[in-house]
Order: sequence, then structure tokens, then C-alpha cells
Amino acid sequence: MTTEDALGTAVEAAHAAAAVLRRGFSCPDKGARAKAHAHDPVTVFDREAEAAILRILTSAYPEDAVLSEESDASAGRSGRRWIVDPLDGTNNFLAGIPHFAVSIALEDERGAILGCVYDPVRDEMFTAVRGGGAWLGDAQIRVSKRQSLDGAVVAIGFSHHPERRSRTHRRLPSLFSRVGVLRGLGSASLDHAYTAAARFDASWYESLSAWDIAAGALLVEEAGGRVSDLGGGPLVDPDSGVIASNGLFHDEFVHALAE
Repeated sequence: MTTEDALGTAVEAAHAAAAVLRRGFSCPDKGARAKAHAHDPVTVFDREAEAAILRILTSAYPEDAVLSEESDASAGRSGRRWIVDPLDGTNNFLAGIPHFAVSIALEDERGAILGCVYDPVRDEMFTAVRGGGAWLGDAQIRVSKRQSLDGAVVAIGFSHHPERRSRTHRRLPSLFSRVGVLRGLGSASLDHAYTAAARFDASWYESLSAWDIAAGALLVEEAGGRVSDLGGGPLVDPDSGVIASNGLFHDEFVHALAE
């Protein structure tokens, strides 16, 4: 397996899922039901998009493990694992808000090898390869050059879990007088892709799952940024919180949230 071939497979799978989501976006009945939490929905199109992705990935790389949001994890023998979110932004999708994405990453024992985040509505494909930079289509992207948290454009995630959402609300006052713009758009993978592309200067989530961040973190890092836990340390468990930034004011952001 070459990295280029694997990235091509990921992109193919993302396009297949996107075709399902574009069709489902205009459907009045999306077959939504709650998962473990009342405000954490899944639709029939999440599952159909996931099935389209997994057919392509498992056909091309049957010995790789897979971790996907809507399915049980599958073990592999290759030492590699695909991490899949077939629809990141389900609440937006359900509400008719055209801001959601497909996220696919491949990792080995050293971390993420490649990642892609695809916006089906805007037809924007963000990709990254470890050591190979980050890209939007055929154009290489870089994080912003903002030197300080003052005036920054910051994306925020509001969890559907009440206690996590409360933690976010408690930290917000430390940012109000400093950042320029706060945005809660409802798709973690796109928030990180936008941070990589300098549309945002930083993003902050109190808690994420592996499929929310695997591709996006690689995008940010390969675009020259930094990703950490909320204390500024290495990101080991995204469930404990994630900060991504251009790297230039990362420590300042960590300290501001700690206040």
C-alpha cells in the first residue's frame, strides 16, 4: 500500500458518502432517531453514507481495522486503522443547514498517516498526508499568521452533553474581551479544516471522539499549526478536550481558558 493510493481510496470513499448525503439533504424525512442521548441524532443517511465508505475501504484494504461512528469497531491484522465519521454535523443536516462533512483518516502506530475532510455542499476536499502538507483541492494551505489571541477568529464546539456544554459556558467569559469572533458552526471536522486553511485562527472543544478529530488534527498540524489537550499537552484522549490553533498564540489560548 502506498500512501498516495490510500489517500485516493479515502477521497473516493468520501465522494461516495457525499453523494448519499446530498441526496438525503433534500429529503423531508431523514429517518432520524436518538442514540445514547436525546440531542445526539442519527439518520438513515448517516448509516447509508457509512456503508458506502466501508464498502470501498474494506474492499481495498481488507486487513485494516476500522473505527466508525455508527458501527462496531472491526479488528485488523495490518497495524493500520481507518477512522470514519460519515456525517459530521448531523444536527445541521437535519435542520437544513448546509454545513456538514465527511471525515476519513488512516492511522498506524505513530498516529495519523493521512486524512480527508469533504464538504459535500461546497464541494471542498481538504486532504493531508503525514509529512506532505495540507491541501484544499490542488492548493496547499497554511494556518493563519495571527500573533495573539486578541482579535482572533475562534471556533467553539457546544457538546450535546449538558455537563460538557456547561463547562464550555463557564470558560467563555475569559475569551469575551479578547477574541474578535466566536463561531459555533456545528461540525468539528470542518472547524479544524478551516483552522488549517486560515479561515479560523483556532478552535476549541471540551470533548471530542476520535472520528471527530483524526483527520482534522492532521490537517492542522500539516498546515503548520498545533493541536493539544486543554492543558497544552499532547493530545492523547480527545474526550478530555481539544485545542487547535495556528501555533503562534497556542499557549496564550491555553492560559486564557485556564483562567
